[in-house]
Amino acid sequence: MRDLAYQGLRRLLVLQRIPEGQRLREPQWAEELGVNRTALREAFARLEAEGLIEKGERTGYFVPKLTGHDVDEIKFARVVLECAAIDLICADMKRASRAAKALFAICDEFEKFSKSKYSMGTSEADRRFHETLMDFAENRRLALLYHRAPLPLVRVQIATEDLWFEQCRLTAAEHRGIAEAIADADRSRAQQLLRDHLHARHDLPIPA
Repeated sequence: MRDLAYQGLRRLLVLQRIPEGQRLREPQWAEELGVNRTALREAFARLEAEGLIEKGERTGYFVPKLTGHDVDEIKFARVVLECAAIDLICADMKRASRAAKALFAICDEFEKFSKSKYSMGTSEADRRFHETLMDFAENRRLALLYHRAPLPLVRVQIATEDLWFEQCRLTAAEHRGIAEAIADADRSRAQQLLRDHLHARHDLPIPA
């Protein structure tokens, strides 16, 4: 139950599916996750230690509000870790080929979910693309740093469905560009495309 509560909440926090500043009420989340409140409290403690939630001044836990400085730190950390992964992947042509195949499959999922307007699936495919980069680096400690660090997707609200689809289109094209560079084991191009992707705008927005 502890792991169920922890993994379920962490997934939602990383995908920014719980609004910033919201209080995490025990009865609501225990019922939603199907766990007892003791297990939920232990999950809260782990998530607080990771920096994904904060303890209130008096009682309870809250989803922190990201400042501009927070966003800059998240992007910097992701660039450092993901570029290191690309270094390791592109050093081995066979590994680069395997990684590219997996990344192209995720690109296909991303496009399928966005066309069907399934925003949660689209967000998960977006995150999975970057996590797959880390996994194919085949460096356990590097992957642990990435997976355990408080690096949520950084999102903005999109006012219209048309704008959301346009952002999806741009994200899909950038992901494919990174995957193509990795398929060629071109680490410099893959790393530059990744930097451009992470710094050009926030991650895939949430449709209004």
